[in-house]
Amino acid sequence: MALSMQFLHREEFESRTLRALGGAACMGVLGAVAQRLNFPLEPGYFAVVAAALAGAKVAPQHAVALRLALVVLPAVPFFFDTVEPIPQSLAGATAAALVAWLGSGSDKPGKPFPVAASAAAAGVLVPLALFVQQVLEARFVGTRGLLPVLVGFLTVALFWGIGTLPANVVMELDAVEARGRLLADSLKGEARELAARALGLYRQCKAVVLRMPASAGRLELLGVVEKMASESFSIAEAHAGLEAQLGSVVANDVDAQVRELRSRAAATQDSVARRQLELAASSLGEELNHLDALTRRRERLLAQLHAQVALLERARVSFVGVQGSEMGAKGAQAAQLARRLKSLGEDSTAPASEDAAPVAPPQGTRVAP
Repeated sequence: MALSMQFLHREEFESRTLRALGGAACMGVLGAVAQRLNFPLEPGYFAVVAAALAGAKVAPQHAVALRLALVVLPAVPFFFDTVEPIPQSLAGATAAALVAWLGSGSDKPGKPFPVAASAAAAGVLVPLALFVQQVLEARFVGTRGLLPVLVGFLTVALFWGIGTLPANVVMELDAVEARGRLLADSLKGEARELAARALGLYRQCKAVVLRMPASAGRLELLGVVEKMASESFSIAEAHAGLEAQLGSVVANDVDAQVRELRSRAAATQDSVARRQLELAASSLGEELNHLDALTRRRERLLAQLHAQVALLERARVSFVGVQGSEMGAKGAQAAQLARRLKSLGEDSTAPASEDAAPVAPPQGTRVAP
């Protein structure tokens, strides 16, 4: 098992940062007006809260509570007699933790580790942003007017938004499990259900294997289970790639174009034009055959994914006897079971690896002038 780090939902992080910058820009305009009225706004609070309110994608059941918490809780550190930038750091950490916890737009709250990591990162980056703001004001933009206030608020929002990055980063000690969890979150339809099923079976098998006494047989069995799960995920990835290819083209439209070109070729009187239209129809016909080949391969991959998941199910059932046996005999049983599962897996991997290979696009037919 190897350490794996996954950057999940990159688009969500990027859009959240852009929304945070937009919210801070709006608050920066109000901050410039407040400065003209001799009532300057604290960027360590107002920029952070504006960025958090704009960046959070709130589920309907949490909308009121989260927005109220984002306004109230970051203000609490400013009521205590502490040295700067401690209040600003705590405000940034509080807002980042709330956004990572309930502000991703999902019905499920964030996990404790990403929430804590986001809070810690934002708590460090907000004071750094305030220092950068002071440097920019001292050397480039000055201290009064719309531009200095806007630059300061945007700087704080940018650093705070970067601090929320750990909410989209997941670290796994098991790279196979991390790969399966990512696929289960990204796939759609039947392939997603099968990938989630394969992930659950892999976790169950791995838990049984890890409870066995340490031995060479246990290591071999664990490697076989990991290989079986990895092959399932490889087939699921190949199926997803074919789905993406086929989703961008509608076979019926291509078929209709082929029929239209052939009917035009039959109706035209000019021999050169007829030849051009026939060659164009032939070229599109090759593309249609290529789509048919992709469709058949997609169906085979789905069937192979079913078979691979069934193989994992057989492995899980095979572990039932191992769990009921004596602990001292498990080392020998593990080696024997590993060899049996390996032989079963080798029987099913050859066609799977062949179908998982990319399909070469057809050579286009050159239309002569």
